[in-house]
Amino acid sequence: MIRIRRMEPEDVEQVLAMEEAYFSVPWSRQALMEAVTGKQTLYMVAEEEQKIVAYCGMYCILGEGDINQVAVHETKRGLGIGKRLLQDFLQEGEKIGLNSFTLEVRVSNRAAIRLYESCGFSVEGVRKNFYAKPTEDAYIMWKRQSD
Repeated sequence: MIRIRRMEPEDVEQVLAMEEAYFSVPWSRQALMEAVTGKQTLYMVAEEEQKIVAYCGMYCILGEGDINQVAVHETKRGLGIGKRLLQDFLQEGEKIGLNSFTLEVRVSNRAAIRLYESCGFSVEGVRKNFYAKPTEDAYIMWKRQSD
C-alpha cells in the first residue's frame, strides 16, 4: 500500500540514491537536507513498505510553487503513483497558500510531460540549453489557479 506524506530528514538517504540514479546532475546530500528542513520548501514522498518509491519538492515563493524535483522509482513507473503523489503535493501547496505552480522538464521527457499535463500543467515557454549532460532545452510548464 502506498502512503503519501511529508518528507523527513531520515528519508534523505533513500531520496539521494534515487537522485543519483535518475538525474544527470543530482542534488547533493547537503542540498537535499537543506531543502527538506527549509522554511520556504515543501517536500513529499510516496512510501511503500518503508521504502521511498517517489518524491517531489518545491520552493514556495510569494504564492507560487517552483517545483524542482519529481521522481518515481523505475520499477514503480506507469502505476499511477507519480500522479497520486503530484496531486496530493499540489493540494498541500494550495493549503499553505500557493496559487500557481511552475516547473521545467526536458523536452524529450514525454512521460513526465504527460504526467504534468494530466495534473493541469501546460507548456508556456522554452528555456534553451537549460539542461546539461546532455545539453537539452526545457519546457517551462505552469499550473495556475482558476479565477
